[in-house]
Amino acid sequence: MPADASPPPIRDAALDDIAQLAAELTGLEAAALWLASGADADAPPRWGAFGVPIQASQLPALAPLAQPGAAAAAPLLDQRPVRQSVAAPLRDASGAAVGQLIALGFEADAARADAPQRLERLARALGAGALPAQQATTTASPADAPHAAGPLQARLHGTLRALQMGSWVYAAEPRHLDLSSDAAQILGIDEPPAQLDALLQRFAPDAARSLRHAFVACLRDGRPIDVEVPLDGAEATRRWLRFIGEAAIDACGGATREIHGAVQDVTTRKQAQEETVRLAMRLTTTLASITEAFVALDRAGQFMYVNRASEQLLGSDTGTLLGQPIHRWLAGQSEGLLRQELEGALAQNRRAVFEDFYPALGKWLELRAHPYAEGLAVYLHDVTARRHTQEQLMLLQTGIARLNDVVLIVEVLDQQPAGALIAFVNDAFERLTGFTRGEVIGRDLALLEHGVGTALLDELARGLVHPIGAPLRRREMLLRHRDGASHWIDLDVVPVRGKHERITHWVAVGRDVTQRKQADAKIHHLAFYDALTDLPNRQLLIERLQSALTVSEQSRQEGALMFIDLDNFKVLNDTLGHSRGDLLLRRIAERLTGCVRRTDTVARIGGDEFVVLLQDLGRERRGAVDKALTVASKVLARMREPFDLDGYQHYSTVSIGVAQFSAAHEGVSELLKQADMAMYQAKNLGRNTVAFFDPALQAALSASAALGADLRAALQAGDQFLLYYQPQFDRARRVVGVEALLRWKHPVRGLIGPNEFIPIAEDTGLILPLDHWVMQQACQRLAAWAGRPDTRELGIAVNVSARWFRHPEFVDQVMAAIVAQGVSPRLLKLELTESLLADRAEITLAKMDTLKRAGVTLALDDFGTGYSSLAYLKRLPLDQLKIDKGFVDDVLTDPSDAAISSAIIDLAHSLKLSVIAEGVETEAQYRFLADRGCELFQGFLLARPAPLDEVERFIERQAADANRPGAAASG
Repeated sequence: MPADASPPPIRDAALDDIAQLAAELTGLEAAALWLASGADADAPPRWGAFGVPIQASQLPALAPLAQPGAAAAAPLLDQRPVRQSVAAPLRDASGAAVGQLIALGFEADAARADAPQRLERLARALGAGALPAQQATTTASPADAPHAAGPLQARLHGTLRALQMGSWVYAAEPRHLDLSSDAAQILGIDEPPAQLDALLQRFAPDAARSLRHAFVACLRDGRPIDVEVPLDGAEATRRWLRFIGEAAIDACGGATREIHGAVQDVTTRKQAQEETVRLAMRLTTTLASITEAFVALDRAGQFMYVNRASEQLLGSDTGTLLGQPIHRWLAGQSEGLLRQELEGALAQNRRAVFEDFYPALGKWLELRAHPYAEGLAVYLHDVTARRHTQEQLMLLQTGIARLNDVVLIVEVLDQQPAGALIAFVNDAFERLTGFTRGEVIGRDLALLEHGVGTALLDELARGLVHPIGAPLRRREMLLRHRDGASHWIDLDVVPVRGKHERITHWVAVGRDVTQRKQADAKIHHLAFYDALTDLPNRQLLIERLQSALTVSEQSRQEGALMFIDLDNFKVLNDTLGHSRGDLLLRRIAERLTGCVRRTDTVARIGGDEFVVLLQDLGRERRGAVDKALTVASKVLARMREPFDLDGYQHYSTVSIGVAQFSAAHEGVSELLKQADMAMYQAKNLGRNTVAFFDPALQAALSASAALGADLRAALQAGDQFLLYYQPQFDRARRVVGVEALLRWKHPVRGLIGPNEFIPIAEDTGLILPLDHWVMQQACQRLAAWAGRPDTRELGIAVNVSARWFRHPEFVDQVMAAIVAQGVSPRLLKLELTESLLADRAEITLAKMDTLKRAGVTLALDDFGTGYSSLAYLKRLPLDQLKIDKGFVDDVLTDPSDAAISSAIIDLAHSLKLSVIAEGVETEAQYRFLADRGCELFQGFLLARPAPLDEVERFIERQAADANRPGAAASG
């Protein structure tokens, strides 16, 4: 493989072409190869690639793929993992390894079955001399090239003569052409021209332009020359010459100085090619005239030629079939018959004709094999229709009477309905109608009136005698027995024509499809009805709702969709079991059906959710709303009545959301969403009530969804969030720390506070990266402040969401941020919410203990607003309680808030915890809390949240004031 030593590997366009050939041979998407420097250590290694963007630095990652099973390593190329690879070493004439050739695939099992063998053959061919040679770094002078002496040059010129080639050199400046004597002889020139234009005059205009273009491209782009052009002359005596050449690059300027090349007389080869083409065209024309399926086999039974009809018959293309044994594609029902007959025809030099059924094709084939010197010419004829006809005749002769299908043959005597007489019936007819053969044969069709009905019988009779005016169609009909039983029959009627295409008989075949009809009805019911309640399901509801919207558009009638959800249904399932829960759902379905009209639809769309579709509520919207409200009120009243669940009396309520619809409604999905939103509004109103869809609610939800999308984009952008800091003070009004508060700098809406976007972040899960970002920013700020005397002892409080706290890696992420910045854990304060204690309290306590042991300060935020248990509170490893702003706001006006605030302070002190009050906005509030023992304060009275630079200036001013002579603390 290419090493990292100097000189660096270079990409060779010729090797790119070889890589493309390797990919095409193996059927894979890409390929690469590289060649070592060889004997010349100063020459750079060369490489090439196809099918994927790749750099030389990526070549070492491909080298392991040359080992068996290495594709499992799956290195990435163009952002895609390599799933399959085929490799072969490149060797020189002596057998020494000089490089590697590898084909790559990005899907498993994409390569041809013989890909390794194909690639190995290509590698051997390259080693035999097909690899492009290293480009020389210097070039010989034009005079030396054709006349150089020495053994090597002698062998070179001898080789050129043997190949009917002569050398030439073209100098870019001063545009001089130097032809060797061999080249001049091949060109038929006594005095070689010194200019290219003089040489081009010996060629036809088109050939001259082609040759000139090749020289220009080589001089300008360094593109190798390889063109075949005819010398000017008569068609019969025209000679063809091949010009090849390669640019010699100036090592200093990188420009093309000379073109070294050769000219070869390829007239014989071109004539042979043309003759081969003519012969192939004649043979192809001859074979194409054979319209029957025809193949040619060699003496081993392998395909040598396949015509188009054979491709269609065998279901494969010529490229796939050639070289494959015929018995692999034609496996007959009679084992060994094909091989035996073909081998016998070859051995005895005789014609072989045989038939067999080939299951893979589903056809009977007749094969006629004719031996010749190279193998066999085989004609394949599809005789399936003939075999089927023979089988049908045999079946008709032996089994028609035993068919389970009804068979009735009617003879047409004249062009009147009464002229159609029953000529034959089978056993199944007798069994399903109750009539015997003796009772019906020779009678007219009117005899069957009881079994099929008058209307259908008249239609059948008219169709039998007047098939053009009233053609018979395949139909399903109900056939009645004499005793009253009935069967569904799939009836097909076929005419039988005699001389002059006159219809003489009709054959009617009827199959008993009663069970299928019953099964279809059952499947339809299962597909469109709920298995538990037997109500229409979601699919049928959507179909009926779509139909209702269409009808509403035509009739201008108003309608309503009621979305009904059981209140607290999960509690019933959890306490009394799912069996009683299912029984309740069935009882509710019965009551709902009793509350609506027969023309309305009651559906169960899943779980404890029901939908009622009300149609034709009038053309006035107000009246339609009143009617829908009447139905909803009736449903609420019926649902409040007790349910008897196998001896257990259960009380249940429902929440109902109603969405009106009319001709202008947007569609089914929108209507369902609106009814669902109205139902959740009813839940929010306290349940056991009804709510109508409010467009303002939908607008709020849409705005929330849009803000969520903007939030996700902001996280990806990474530059729209910033931290504000609000100082926290002690009783002496000295800054003891700050709280980090997140702000969103929206590109359109400007600065957005956390109260607006944090709930959306929590609902969408985006709170996790936000919390993590805030933690990292806080630790970076603590590290920056550690070097300043006025901030080194300041702590930073960070709000932690319940979702991040419950993340399995929360503690590790916090400790990683602390360690990464090298800050003191005690200066980082995590403000936790009481909701963490609502469930999984033991896990919460374990995480808090870990953080506490690490030295992190822990505070309980908004204490008193949640549902924390005092039993858990005494176990929490807390440092601080935080009085919620809601209590502080009314501490002077509401005795309850004053009592709660005092109680929190006393409770904290009894648990040896400090207390901080947030939202302190007046001097009176500050004095009240300070007098009752509150140690720390935060609020607009003391300082507002501000960006970092403003907060740092505030801290600097306070430090300067404290150090000023005569400064006194206030408290």
